Amino acid sequence: MTSNEKVSDKILQLSFRSHHNAYKNGDGSGAEIYNLSTQPTASWYKWSQILYGFLVFHYFLWFIPLFLAFWLPYWLGYPLISGILIGWYTVTYFKTDELGLGRHWELFRSNRLWKLLQHYIEFEIIREVPLDPTRKYIFAHHPHGILILTRIASYGGVFEKLFPGVEVRVLGATPMFNLPGCREVCLWLGGVRADKFVGVNLLRTKNPNLSLYVFPGGSDEIFETEKESKETVIISRKGFIRLALEEGADIVPSFGFGEKDAYHKLTIPKFITNFCLKNFKMPIIIFWGKFLTLLPLQGERGLSVVYGQPIRIDKPVAHPSDELVNEIYTKYYDEIRNLFEKYKTKYGYDESEKLIIKEARLKTKSAQNVSA
Repeated sequence: MTSNEKVSDKILQLSFRSHHNAYKNGDGSGAEIYNLSTQPTASWYKWSQILYGFLVFHYFLWFIPLFLAFWLPYWLGYPLISGILIGWYTVTYFKTDELGLGRHWELFRSNRLWKLLQHYIEFEIIREVPLDPTRKYIFAHHPHGILILTRIASYGGVFEKLFPGVEVRVLGATPMFNLPGCREVCLWLGGVRADKFVGVNLLRTKNPNLSLYVFPGGSDEIFETEKESKETVIISRKGFIRLALEEGADIVPSFGFGEKDAYHKLTIPKFITNFCLKNFKMPIIIFWGKFLTLLPLQGERGLSVVYGQPIRIDKPVAHPSDELVNEIYTKYYDEIRNLFEKYKTKYGYDESEKLIIKEARLKTKSAQNVSA
């Protein structure tokens, strides 16, 4: 969709599967439906999905190609080239793009290879209303899940189809920008560090189309992801609410269904996970997917993402009161609950499935973290 095309005000559904669809042609909803489920049935395509998935999800191994790029010239007898490459990379590593505008690489983010995983995971994405690209937004998504698989639903040009003219930076955990290889891929996909000053600076840039994408539950929600549970647990926070009020950014609630089906998880005592998260800012978790790797399991109901009605913030409030923050906080989590109740049975959840909203217990430094 180009910037000159008229944006439909209907519900928009993009589906990479032919089952568990929220809307169907002729159901009276008036939804604009794009069926993207058609894919090659040949074995080479299935193996391509598995191979690409293995490369994407084992992000802690992404340093290996870098190491080989540095070591190979040395092994071939060209140590000077190795030295130049190492020096060049060192400069880019310490450039701290994650604290600024990032290092967004649109060609990488919109590459059609992402369709391999979108078909493998069997995504469906719903946009309930279009957005005005001249306004600022904070997209706030629950639940985090173990590896935030829902973020893959926005790649390959999908986000641009849903919200033409809106550009986002995704706020991520600090450790993701410390590991070579992983750091570069996160930056190319539009990632920046989840510090409050980073979010403030991005929303104040001269680019009128630049918005934020945050995961308010953060790493805490990883430990609430239970595959067999009939409860979906999310962690509520107010930091992003306060940021939205201070910067006059509308809040777009987003909810993911099926995230908890993707992995098996070994139960670790709470006091150990809480200690590691509080002191090292790293979740300690043992989990596995297909073939005992990090390749997600393929659930019967797929994985779905729904973008709900934005919560309008009419103008910036320099020092929002606690009462105002609580008011918007309530509106946001009411909308999250509405999305859950509206779509849960459409996406294969039992009618008895419950959404549990817990207030964050482990406090991060609110002056530094967007979600705190």
